[in-house]
Amino acid sequence: MTLKQHRKSNRYIFSLAFVIALLILVNGGFAYWQMQQVKAEFYEVANRDLPLAAQLLPLIDRQFEQTLLIEKLHNIKDAHKLSVITILEESFIRTGEKFNEASEGLNLLLTPLLTSQREITRQKMSRVKHLLEQVITEHSHYQTQVIQLIETIKSNQITVSSDFIALLSKEESDLTKELITLRDELQRFTQDSAHAVERHEAWVIKGVVLFTLFVFSLGTIMLLLIRQVMSSRDDAIEEINYFASYDPLTDLLNRRQFFSSLDLAIADARSHENHISLCVCDLDHFKGINDSLGHQAGDKVLATFAQLLREKTRDTDFAGRFGGDEFVICFPNTTQLEASKIIERIRKSFAEKQFNNGNCTFKVTATFGVAQWQPIHTSSDGLMESADQALYKAKELGRNRVITSQLIHE
Repeated sequence: MTLKQHRKSNRYIFSLAFVIALLILVNGGFAYWQMQQVKAEFYEVANRDLPLAAQLLPLIDRQFEQTLLIEKLHNIKDAHKLSVITILEESFIRTGEKFNEASEGLNLLLTPLLTSQREITRQKMSRVKHLLEQVITEHSHYQTQVIQLIETIKSNQITVSSDFIALLSKEESDLTKELITLRDELQRFTQDSAHAVERHEAWVIKGVVLFTLFVFSLGTIMLLLIRQVMSSRDDAIEEINYFASYDPLTDLLNRRQFFSSLDLAIADARSHENHISLCVCDLDHFKGINDSLGHQAGDKVLATFAQLLREKTRDTDFAGRFGGDEFVICFPNTTQLEASKIIERIRKSFAEKQFNNGNCTFKVTATFGVAQWQPIHTSSDGLMESADQALYKAKELGRNRVITSQLIHE
């Protein structure tokens, strides 16, 4: 992945992270707002709908008390009628007043609901209001009839006919049925409101969960993108480190890295008083191969020679490409005589290699110069110079051979 692609991927990840953070914020705000709505709806059910139903119960109780009073009025004997009629009248008037008080309280609760923002609430409450007004009107008529009956009994001491009592009983029964209808209407409204709140709450929870899963999915995608970018970055860093230390054609250490490793090896040899040897080599008449057969053939020869160096040297040895067709090999804890034996095996193996380039078959040889670290060498440059001198001597002697600096001095 190129630097430009890395930057583009980073922009995508940043944008995705920003979107995820924004969605989380919106989801949290929306969930809070919706839960406040649910809370308000629960509050309405608890402080509006339930009180409406509770307020209706006294109306039914008062009506039931008046029903009992009518039955007592019908069943008392004539001899006792004058003594109890006044008490019945007072009780009937008192229950009627309580009925009116309860109906007024119910009206007060209904009035704000008639202008509710919710259309369903306005419709339901309009129906309840209509039924309540009908009950109040009929109760008022019923109350008046009973009071008149009691006054007639008190003034004329007449016996109440069974037909009239039956008529009052029928009116009372109708009134009770209407009260029960009103109660059922309010109960249904309360139940519908409670169910609506439950559905709203379930919808909010479901929506929040689904939205959270959606944001989680985006987060997972972002993590995968981050992982991909990090993996690409690691590959790029590894590639950069490789090219900073290795020659891409031969996979050997490049010049800079080789001399850095050589300096460390020399320092270690000094501290432990060990031997260390260096070989400088190049391929014989390599320029002619490039000129006659092309660079592709030359690259194949270089790669083959580098592969041979890796195979024939030890794990403690390290080789590098000095430049062009010139190579360097370091042999830690090794004398130049021991190193020359290893190099000789490399030289023979390479000389036996046969290369094909189309219809052309050819062989290539290599020349090697080996030097050993001496106290006279003040740095790696001195060791390199000794190995170079051995290489030049090998070329003077006809190439395709291994010469040590010891042989030069001898």
